[in-house]
Amino acid sequence: MLSERKMHVMFTSFRLDEVRLTDRDFASRRELVKKYIRDFDLERLMHTFKINAGIPSNAEPLGGWEAPDCGLRGHFAGHFLSACAKFAFGDHDEMLKNKADEIVDVMERCAQPNGYLSAFEEDKLDVLEFEENRNVWAPYYTLHKIMQGLIDCHTYLLNAKALVLAVNLALYIRERFGKLSHWKIDGILRCTKVNPVNEFGGLGDSLYALYGLTGDARLLELARVFDRDYWIEPLSAGQDVLEDLHANAHLPMILSAMHRYKFESEGKYKRAALHFYDFVKGRTFANGSNSSKATACIRGGVSEKAEHWGGYGQLADALTGGESESCCAHNTEKILERLLEWSSEIGYLEHLESLKYNAVLNSASARTGLSQYHQPMGRHATKKFSTPHDSFWCCTASGIEAMSELQKNIWFRDGNTVLLNAFISSTAVWKDRRIAIDQRTEFPNSLASSLFIEADEPSEIRILFREKAVKAIKINSERIELRRKEGYIAVERLFRNGDRIDIEIEASLQLVPLPGSEALAALMYGNVLLAKVGDDPHLKGITVRKLQEKFASTIQEGDLEVLVEDDDGRQARFVPLYKVEEEPYSVYLDWSGQEEYYFGFSFAADGSAAYEEVER
Repeated sequence: MLSERKMHVMFTSFRLDEVRLTDRDFASRRELVKKYIRDFDLERLMHTFKINAGIPSNAEPLGGWEAPDCGLRGHFAGHFLSACAKFAFGDHDEMLKNKADEIVDVMERCAQPNGYLSAFEEDKLDVLEFEENRNVWAPYYTLHKIMQGLIDCHTYLLNAKALVLAVNLALYIRERFGKLSHWKIDGILRCTKVNPVNEFGGLGDSLYALYGLTGDARLLELARVFDRDYWIEPLSAGQDVLEDLHANAHLPMILSAMHRYKFESEGKYKRAALHFYDFVKGRTFANGSNSSKATACIRGGVSEKAEHWGGYGQLADALTGGESESCCAHNTEKILERLLEWSSEIGYLEHLESLKYNAVLNSASARTGLSQYHQPMGRHATKKFSTPHDSFWCCTASGIEAMSELQKNIWFRDGNTVLLNAFISSTAVWKDRRIAIDQRTEFPNSLASSLFIEADEPSEIRILFREKAVKAIKINSERIELRRKEGYIAVERLFRNGDRIDIEIEASLQLVPLPGSEALAALMYGNVLLAKVGDDPHLKGITVRKLQEKFASTIQEGDLEVLVEDDDGRQARFVPLYKVEEEPYSVYLDWSGQEEYYFGFSFAADGSAAYEEVER
């Protein structure tokens, strides 16, 4: 039963090696990417690193954003190393550990005596320092990916060489910045123009991580440089400055601010992160993610359709075909993880679950595991996924890393409390308590989940569920009274080996309006976003009540499918958005039937093309 004491919990996700996915959708896409990484030719992956270091290589170059003439070459290798390390750690995979170690060995050979390590020439940084926002494409963004890959290889696989390389690269950057004036640094790191080519990723966040690993004050000093006042100061004061900014240039800066607060407890960085979250919620789609066109966009540039934020609550014209960049979903998920370390706010958990199904899982192909760049949610949209060796968008790279840690944020813990936040078949091994909890469910195809307890000895623990997600609970076939408090339902008792908890899941159909639009709404089943598939006719006169009344008769064995019938007897078929692969689909629809809303669908350019078209 629920304790009368107030719950003070700060949730931390179970580690990657403590959760195993056993479902059909999450586990299968994760396995596809794991195979992709296992089979990937490291000679091709490291080709441009070797060429840049003067080491002969006869490997066939990769294409797309990893081509030898692309400014971002090397970024994918950084994410690849992170993903390789996380797969190896999570699955105790010795082959992938050896593969990660091999990448580090090649990087050691390619590193310059001054610490510089990259797949592009050092003088690209000279160009950035001279021109600030011209004729160069985000070199510090790429250096961040390389540095973070090395950090992950050390953190997860205890590779000491990786840590040395990461620190040396950081000290190289510190030496460069030490020679620059205040205003030159400000120009290099000010990402306020639309279509910025100087974004620097999560470099500040990685530098704080390096400081945490080494205690080197020089790294702390450098990390602070990447916390920019133009962004932090107004946010900390509660001023919404998101409009027209590049979304994924600034999401990692929030992660850096949160990391800084962890070490230095400066209140303005926490306030900035909390205010930011409030502001970005007003720019969030039904899939839990964000980014689309800028308000002050440039025709022909990426800001015309994608990657930026518009006005708060003004998404009526944001269904451009370039909305919801997948990188933004992954970074928003990381922000929510850290917010949960500050507060057990139930809204953070609900947002995490929505992101997990509708933006993180949805980013990946069910056939290849590879990622979408953008996630369109207008009418008659289609998905476009990256290819194995010729795309390498930023979202290809972040996508393989996201799949390597897909088991996170299902199970959380704090002290003797465990929280189940998503009904995804999985096993959580709670090593400290010598307990394993095996969840078996077919949600959203079924509204039932069962938890099976394996315990070395009886243990007093508390299991939490989100109140809105649970209709009824049985323990060992006996129905219990649900005691609700602070948005949670808690089961607190002495659990023994073989105990079983059966959960009746609460999920209903609801229409979620598009912020800023009086006509458009998306259909959700609980926290799972649905899409109308095919070229079904326009619906007329649909209400939430009608949806919920009709839904009971549409449940069938197998995959979730909702058949919606309007006043004129026309039917449309809805399935979870993450299930859609090749067929055309629609997410936001005009349900009133009074207005034929339709933006002709077209894909946004895949980043580089849109940047190159901009007159500079």
